[in-house]
Amino acid sequence: MLLAVGRWCARRPKRTAAAWLLLLAALASAVGAFGMVTSEAVTIPGSDSQAARDSAGAFADAASGRQPVVLYAPSGTAPLTSPGQRKAVEEAARAVEGVDHVVAVTTPYDAAGGGLSTDGRTGRLTVELDVGGRDITAETTRAVTDAAAPATRAGIEVTAGGDLAAAADKGSTGHSELIGIAAAFVVLAVGFGSLVAAGVPLLTGAVGLGVSLCVIGLTGHLMDMPSAGATIAAMIGLGVGIDYTLFCLTRFRELLAAGVGVEEAAARTTAGPGKAVVFAGSAVVAALAGLALGGLPLLQALALAPGIAVVLAMAATLTLLPALLSLLGPRLAPGARGARRGRGRGARHDQGERKRNGIRSDRDGPAEGAAGNDQDGPAEPAARNDQDGQQEPGRREEVAAPAGWGRIAAFVASRPWRCLLAGLALTGVLAVPAAQLTFGQLDAGDKALGTASRTAYDRLADAFGPGANGPLQVVSTLPAAASGPDDTRITAVTAALRTTDGVAAVGPAQLDASGAHVRWQVTPTTAPSDPATAALVDRLREETLPGSTEGTGVVSHVGGVTAAQADLNERLTERMPLVVGFVLTVAALLLLVAFRSPVVAVKAALMNLVSVAASYGVLTAVFQWGWGATLIGLEGPVPIPGYVPLLMFAVLFGLAMDYEVFLLSAVRAAYLRGGGNRGSVITGLSATGRIITSAALIMVSVFLGYLLSDDPVVKMAGIGLATAVALDATVVRGVLVPSTMVLLGRANWWLPGPLDRLLPRLAIEDDGHGDSAPPPSPGDEAPMADARSAS
Repeated sequence: MLLAVGRWCARRPKRTAAAWLLLLAALASAVGAFGMVTSEAVTIPGSDSQAARDSAGAFADAASGRQPVVLYAPSGTAPLTSPGQRKAVEEAARAVEGVDHVVAVTTPYDAAGGGLSTDGRTGRLTVELDVGGRDITAETTRAVTDAAAPATRAGIEVTAGGDLAAAADKGSTGHSELIGIAAAFVVLAVGFGSLVAAGVPLLTGAVGLGVSLCVIGLTGHLMDMPSAGATIAAMIGLGVGIDYTLFCLTRFRELLAAGVGVEEAAARTTAGPGKAVVFAGSAVVAALAGLALGGLPLLQALALAPGIAVVLAMAATLTLLPALLSLLGPRLAPGARGARRGRGRGARHDQGERKRNGIRSDRDGPAEGAAGNDQDGPAEPAARNDQDGQQEPGRREEVAAPAGWGRIAAFVASRPWRCLLAGLALTGVLAVPAAQLTFGQLDAGDKALGTASRTAYDRLADAFGPGANGPLQVVSTLPAAASGPDDTRITAVTAALRTTDGVAAVGPAQLDASGAHVRWQVTPTTAPSDPATAALVDRLREETLPGSTEGTGVVSHVGGVTAAQADLNERLTERMPLVVGFVLTVAALLLLVAFRSPVVAVKAALMNLVSVAASYGVLTAVFQWGWGATLIGLEGPVPIPGYVPLLMFAVLFGLAMDYEVFLLSAVRAAYLRGGGNRGSVITGLSATGRIITSAALIMVSVFLGYLLSDDPVVKMAGIGLATAVALDATVVRGVLVPSTMVLLGRANWWLPGPLDRLLPRLAIEDDGHGDSAPPPSPGDEAPMADARSAS
C-alpha cells in the first residue's frame, strides 16, 4: 500500500503539495478566527478535591472564581490607607467593573475584600468574570490593568494575578523552534553537502508542525488543553518530522545514485523507509496512548497533543515528502552539483563515499565490513557466531576494517563484555539520582522573575504569607439545612480548622442559598509547592474534618488548586506501574512483530529502560537538587510534577523505537543476506550509525532550544528528552546494543515454531522490490531457520 501511496504522490507532486498548503491555510484561518485556547484546570475524577469542586457548584459564583489584582505602593509613595490613595483605588475599581466580562470587583477596604497588609502598602482587588480560565485572554488581562489607570497615576503598581496573570504570561515559543530549525539545517547541510537536500526535511517538518499546532489549538475549544501540551507537541513534532524525512531522504539519494528513476525512487522510499516510519511513529502513538490508563484528563491532553503532532509528521513524510522528492528530483542526488560538470565522476565519487561509510545501495555489494555476497555473484557463505560469540566450525567470517561507526562497531564486537559493562556503568552513574525522585507541584513562585504571575506571587507572599497564594477550600454538605452560620455543626468545623497545625487563617463560613452546603477558605502557613502544604491537606482529611463532624452526618471535602495537585500526584503514583507495564508490553510486542524475535524485543525494551533511567537521574539532579539550575534560567531547585516523568517515559520509549527500528532493520537485512551474527551487527551499525547520530543531533538541538522557555515544565521536558536521545543514539545504540547482540549470538534471531506460524511477515527492511534483503546464497540456508533449529 505504501508503495502505491508514494507512487501516486510522486506522479502528482504539485497537486499533493497544494493540498497540504491549502490544509495549512484553512486551519490557520480557523485559528485566526477562533483563537488557540489553553487551560491549566486540573480535573481528577473520583478524587476528594474533585468532590469539593463539584459540591462548590451549589454556590452562585462567577465562572472565573475570584481573580486577584495586586496593588502595591512602593516606598516613597503614600500607603494604600491614605485618603488620596484610597480614592484612587476605589476609582480604579469602578473602572474595572466596566470592563467586558467583569461582573464584580471587591476593594481591599470592603469587609469581604482582599485585605490590606499590616504596613498598608499591599492590597488586592478581587475581580470576578463571567468566563472561565481557558477563556480569559491576554486582551482581557490588559483591559483590566489598563482600567486600573487611576491607581497607576497615583504611583500604585498594579499587577494581575491568578488566571489573569497566566493569560498575560503566555508567550510564543517561536524562538525555540527557530533555533531547532537552524541547528537542524546546519547538521543536514554538512551531512548532505547540499543546501537543497538540507531544506527538504526542514520544509516537510515545518509544514507538518504548522498543521499539527493549528489542530491542537482548535482542540483546546473542546477539552482542557494545558499550555505545556502545545509546546511539548511542537518539540516532539518538529524533531520526529525532520528525523523521519532524514531517514527517507537518505534512502532516496542512495536509489538515485544506483540509477533508479526519480519517480520510482520516491515510491520505493515510501515503501521501504516509509514503512519503518509508520512503525516507529505508531510506536510513539501507542506509547502515548498508554497514558490514558492514568485516568486523568490532564494526562490524556498531554498525550493527545504530541500524538497529533507525530501522526501528522508521519502523514507529511508519506505524502508530502514523495511529492517534494519528485519535484526536486536530480537536484537531490549525491554530487548533484558535480554532475553538472560530469555525471560519471560524481557518481563514482558518491559510490566511494557511501562504501567508506558502510552504506549499501541497490547496486553496491555488501557495505564495508559486511560478510556475504559481492556484485558478481554468490560469495562463499559467511561465518556465523554461535551463542557464545565464537565462529562455527567450517565457516570463515572476514570483516574488512571499516571506517567511522563501522570501526566503533568492530571495536565493540571484539570486546563485548568490556564495552557492555562500561556502558552500563556510565548510564548507571547517571541514573543514581533517580532513586530520590519525588513528585511535587509547581506554583507561580517558580515562574521567571518579571512575569506577572511571579510578581503577584512574591508581593502576596511578602504581605500575607506564602499560603495566601494557594488557599484551600473546605466544603461540607449538611444532611439538613442550617439556619445560619451559628449552627453548631458549622461552628464546630470552624473551630477545628483554626486550631489545626499549619493553618494560618480561616475565612468566615459561607452558606449557599439552600443552607445545605457550607464552605470555608483556609490559608496555610506554607507555600503551595511546599510538601508541608500537601501534608496539611492530608491532616485535614484524615484528622480535623472527621473529628469535628463525627456523628453529625456532615460530609466534608478539601479542594482548591493545591489540594488538586496533591491528588494528582497521588493518582499518578498509583497508576504509574500500570502505565509503565503497558508501554513496555506494547513496545516489546511491536518489535516482536517487526523483527520476529522475542530476544530482540525483550532486549530492546530493557535497553530503553536504561536510557530512561539515566534521563530521570539527570532530571532529578538538575531540577530537584538544583545542580546547574541557574545555567538554564532557574533560580534554584524546583519540584518535579508527577506527570512530567510519566509523559517522558511514554515519549522516550516511542522515540527510542525510531532508532531501534532503523538499526535493527539494517542488522536483520545483513543477516538475511547471509552475514554472520558479528558481521551483520558491524554492517548494520556501519550503515545506520552516521544517519542515526545526525538524526539524534537534530533532535537534541530541537529539545535544548526549548530551554529558553520560561516554563519550568518545558525546561524539564527539554533536558530529559535531550539527555535520553543523546544517550540512546550513542551509548545504547553504539555500545550496549552491538555488545549484547554479539554476546547473544544466534539467539538474537531465535523464534519458536508456534510463534513463527502466528506472527505476520512484515519485512520492514523490504521496499517492495525484493532486493532490499536478498535471500542467502545457495547452500547457506536462511539464518532464521538455523536459529530456530538451534533452539
